[in-house]
This record gives sequence, C-alpha cells and structure tokens, in this order.
Amino acid sequence: MGEFLSLFHRFGYIYKPLAGGSWLSANEKWRLTDSEVLKAVACAHPKFFLGCRAGKATRFAVLDIDAGSPYHTKRQLDRLLAVLAGAGLSRSVLYRSSFSGGWHLYIFFDEPVASAELRRYLVELLKLHDFDLAKGSLEVFPHPGKESLGLGLRLPLQPGWAWLDRQTLEVVHDRSDLSPTAALELFIDDLNGDSNTYADFRRLKSYVEQLRSRRDAVTGGGGGPAKVVPIRSTRGAHADDSFGDFVRSVFQEMPPGINPDSWYRGRLYHLSGLQAPSQRADAIFCLSHYLFYGDPSRELPALGYGYEQEREWAIREFLSRRHNGQSKDINRGRPDALSQVERSAHWRPPHRRDGEQIKYSDKRPVAWIRENVNRKADARKRIEGALDSLKQLRRSFTTVELQEKAGCSRRTLYDHADIWRKDYEDLAEGFFAICTDEYNAVVGAACSESTPPSTQPDQIMPPGRLAARRVAYEVKMRAERKEAAKENEVVASRRAAEDQWRDRVEALTSESVSELTVERLKVLLVVLSGYLGTAPCEEDAVSLLRYVQELREELRQHMTGPVDPRAKPPPC
Repeated sequence: MGEFLSLFHRFGYIYKPLAGGSWLSANEKWRLTDSEVLKAVACAHPKFFLGCRAGKATRFAVLDIDAGSPYHTKRQLDRLLAVLAGAGLSRSVLYRSSFSGGWHLYIFFDEPVASAELRRYLVELLKLHDFDLAKGSLEVFPHPGKESLGLGLRLPLQPGWAWLDRQTLEVVHDRSDLSPTAALELFIDDLNGDSNTYADFRRLKSYVEQLRSRRDAVTGGGGGPAKVVPIRSTRGAHADDSFGDFVRSVFQEMPPGINPDSWYRGRLYHLSGLQAPSQRADAIFCLSHYLFYGDPSRELPALGYGYEQEREWAIREFLSRRHNGQSKDINRGRPDALSQVERSAHWRPPHRRDGEQIKYSDKRPVAWIRENVNRKADARKRIEGALDSLKQLRRSFTTVELQEKAGCSRRTLYDHADIWRKDYEDLAEGFFAICTDEYNAVVGAACSESTPPSTQPDQIMPPGRLAARRVAYEVKMRAERKEAAKENEVVASRRAAEDQWRDRVEALTSESVSELTVERLKVLLVVLSGYLGTAPCEEDAVSLLRYVQELREELRQHMTGPVDPRAKPPPC
C-alpha cells in the first residue's frame, strides 16, 4: 500500500462527481490525503472519481487512447507497441481506464525518471512516427505543463477499471470482480514485474535523438542539406534516411530516384487517409510518389511513366473517399479542391519532358472570385431572413439566436452587422416595456425597506417563479430536441455513407475481370485496396476482397502467362 501511494503527486489534484459532470481542478494548495486515495481505488469513495497531476519525477508514463480514437484498434495498438519496442521500451501493460471503454497503456520504470524529460521524448518519438497527438485521440502522460500545472490523469483501480489482454483485447480481470487488496496486489505486480530499467529510458533518449538527426538530414532542418531531392538514379544516396531500410526491405533494393520519406508518408496516407487539417496538398504529392513506385508488400502495382491518367484518377478517387472530413475544400464541394492532382500526377523530371513545359498562372482563378461573391450574397440573404423571422416574435433576441437561425459563423455575422445591428439595439431597448406581467419576474418588486409589510398571507409560489420554471422547462426541452435531432442526423449520415460506399464499389466492380486491360487492372487494384479499409461491414469487405483477388490473379496471368497445372515445379 505504501509503494502504491508513493506513485502519485498529491497537490493540484482533479476530481469528478460520481453522479456525472466534467473533471474539476482542486486548489493547488490542497493536498490529497492517503485515505481519499485509498477510498477511490477501493471503489468506496462516496462522492468523486479522483485523479492526480504529475510531479517532478515519476515511475510510469501513460498513453491515453479514448474509445472513439482512430488508434483504438488492434492494428494501431500493435503499431504503437512496435514503435515503443524499437525505442527500447519493450515492457508495458494495457488497462481499460473506465466504463467508456478507453485504454490506458502504462509504461512502468524500476526507478523514478524526470517527468518533463520523459514526456518530451515520448511525444517526439510518436510524432516522428506520424502519430496524431490530440485530446480524444492519443494523449501522453505525465503532462507537467510549463507555465501551468499541466493535465491530471485518472487514478487506476477505480470503478470501470480492467486488465486487458494485448493480443485479444479481451478483459482478463475486471476491477468489480476483485477485492481492493487483490486489485492493489495485481497492480503492484505489474509495476515490479513489467517495468523498464533506467537504461531503457536512456536508450529511448538516444534513439529519439538519432531519429531526429536523420529526419533533419532528409528534410533540411537544423542546417542540414537542402529540401530539393534530385529525381535521378542515386543508388546509395539515401543510406542515412530514417525510412531507407524499410523501403529497401520492401523492394529488395533501393529503386532509382525514390524519396523514401515521401514514399513512406504516401503509404501512411493510403493506409489511413487524412488524419489532420491542412494535409491535402502533402497527401497529393506523397500519394503520387507512392503510387508511381507501387508497394510490393501490399501487392499494389506501380503506376509509373505512361500511367499518368490512371494515377490521377486513383488519387482523386482515394481523396474523395478517405479525406475523413479533414479537408475543408473537399467538404464544401469546391470544384478546384483537387485541382493539384492533375499537376502532381503529370509532373515529369526535365530530362523526360517533351516540348515546352506547362506554365501555371499565379493569378486567382475567376471561379474563386465568383464563388466568394456568391457566398457573400447567400450569407446576407440568410441573415436577412433570420432577422425577419426573429422580429416577428416581437421580443429581444441574442446574436447567438440570430447566428443559429442564419446558419453562419460568428465572424460572418459581424461582417454583415449593417443588416441587423439597428433592429437588435431597438428591440433590446424596449424589451422590458413590452413584457407581460406573467413573464416579467420583477413585477411589483421593490426594496423591502421602502414598502410596508404586506397584509396578504404568504403565497405558495412567489410571483414570477412559475413563469421562470416554464421558461426553464421550454429551454430544457429545446436542448433535448436538438440533441435528438443531432443523433438522428449522425445515424442518417452514417447510413448515407454506407450506401454511397456500396454504390461506388458496385460501379467499380461491375466490369468483368477477364475483359479488363492491364492499365485498368492496375488502377483498380490501387483504388479498391483503399476501399477495403473502409468497408461498412464484414460481408462487404469479404465480397470486395474476393474481387480484388481475382484482379491480382488476372494481372499475374497478363504479366507471366497462365500456369500449366501439369508443369513440374522448378527445382529448389
């Protein structure tokens, strides 16, 4: 018990009511006592869930993965564990953090290490391997903060806690099935039996520093080489690249002219789609490089020279499906959102260009100017309509009501303040004058010292309270209706996305495999491999996989000829 209590910093703790609500911060001068910690981990605290912030040193780090995170899958967990093991942290324990189903991956150490240093190297390690660190997705603890107290983490062993099997993700031990003593002993066994050494921590630091220097050498950071990569045969030129070994293992040798970093990032985009805003341009460039060389490890054929149209179509099809809502231009349906795809797919090095190089104008397209004018006129029309509907209610209104009614952003609303500002101020000025007695909670109100005592018996309900309760009830019901509408909208959106997926896949797989050309076989393999990762259900995935296997077999026969079943296998 003493060893467990020594793991946590006691000042500036956080707490959350058992009845619901959000996490709150306690006064940084208050100290969390041993009895409060023990009541919480014994699932006997009468009021709160408890959590602690990081101290200057700690014996564990935690990777927090919420249930709705893109990393809350077996494949992403294995990828995360492989990255940690490659950096020297081969020991970790997976827990379920609460009833929400989120995960806490604990990385224990046999002696305390500096919290700020541990966090800095873990964050840099994950970012260098293209993990998206964000709230609700993947968070790293300890989080001591620089100018603030940092973030707190829920204490282990509280209600909802469970031990998980890292291979099957099944619950091995549920906290509710264990006594407080048994649960505490099991956690301490994990702490002492699956802990990394201080030498492992030093190995993590050395690995991250080497990885950072290799990245800077490739990207030109830190005074390294320029960011210009020559597109020509350069065998051995990428020996220092952080991804060179991986690319060489995939192709058996380094392909001429390949940029391992761009190829690897294109591979990640093709596997997961866009994972953050402002990635569209980088994804187009990297996907073009990735598809140009292909990927033997995933049986994706190369779409090199002569396949410019097929490569352009594959990138357009992929981004339209796998942008994951991260691209604002694609979400808005802008016609020029994917205009860069053509330029990237048709780019060639100077020694392969025939004729005059295509020159691109730096002027703003007329379509952009026309679109801005149309959007401005539409916004003014919606604000005017919303203002007319609110004025008919003959009451004061807030700018939030006007914004929601018009369906525009707050910045857009204030850009067109000339439409609504005067009516807004006039109605606010005369609001209390036109209110009826029923809804005016201050009717008859006055200072108690200026009025004589009332001779009437006390009423059960003071004036105005009934009206206030009615208003509160109406506001509550309005909020509930909005939440129900949002849920229905999410369900409808998901069903529409599934139907759109099936319609698109049906259109792509309608052709007979035996009638397809080699070019069509290659580009369909590239595109349908991306659709496999977003299948709505297992049945759809199985049927699509069957078609993809037929494409691969047909392409193999085109390239090598049919296999004679009577032919003898070659000698070993």
